[in-house]
Amino acid sequence: MKWFLKILIKIIISRFPLPYRFWKLIGFFKHGSMDSCEYAIKIFNLHFNRAFPYQIPSSLKILELGPGDSAASAIIGYAYGVSCTYLVDIDNFATQDIAYYKKLALLLKSKGLNPPNLSAVSSFNELLRISNAIYLPNGLSSLKTIEEKSIDFIWSHSVLEHIRKQQFCEIVKELKRITKCNGINSHSIDFQDHLDHSLNNLRFEERIWESKLFVRSGFYTNRIPAVKMHSIFRKIGFSVERESFGKWPELPIQRSKMHQDFAIYNDKELINRTSYILLRNNLDEK
Repeated sequence: MKWFLKILIKIIISRFPLPYRFWKLIGFFKHGSMDSCEYAIKIFNLHFNRAFPYQIPSSLKILELGPGDSAASAIIGYAYGVSCTYLVDIDNFATQDIAYYKKLALLLKSKGLNPPNLSAVSSFNELLRISNAIYLPNGLSSLKTIEEKSIDFIWSHSVLEHIRKQQFCEIVKELKRITKCNGINSHSIDFQDHLDHSLNNLRFEERIWESKLFVRSGFYTNRIPAVKMHSIFRKIGFSVERESFGKWPELPIQRSKMHQDFAIYNDKELINRTSYILLRNNLDEK
């Protein structure tokens, strides 16, 4: 019942009016590990190597969806010759600790890359300017401000599962709208519950799981199964270049423990623990 205790604890704790930085400091509600220099470089390279296996083209306009606890991708992108980096999130989660970004720049330079010169930078806004980066912390509203067919490459890492279910299709439509013709999207998705790395989130009926109480308590996932999520990309008009699935050996919880809302899915549709999808926007609008 560890998962149930986590729900109770997070619901109770999230009611306290304390800033995100406090919860992050004590280990609650942390938005990924992008505030680790090595991890940020690793994830950036993972997605870019999948999309551009031979060489990253110069002067790309790129967008990270859900950068989480840092704007590291802007510094890394600059080091690889990217012309502009958009960072889109649902709030101001990125650290503004300039020392962290200077440490990242030094690490990139030690790897033979060309990061921005941050030696005289003293503010987060100045850092964004020097790195040719635009930080947009208003989610869907932010995506709608970006020019149509202006982005060469979009990626996300363990983010899509956190988008509100009611907004998911609209977000994907916006990603397609702003992706250039022949532009690429790369997404890694984690379908495990964010409680006990299982499917305990499928125990609840829609009304409860999508309530404000649950959504704002730090464990929300939209519960869209992998096969269905991938089909949404196809339906909206992306071409799937490559996809893969990481599976449990068997369903981690009994079917009888899942809410009846999920009876429409068979075991093969629910057994996908993670997935990866590489998309191209090369279909004509209908």
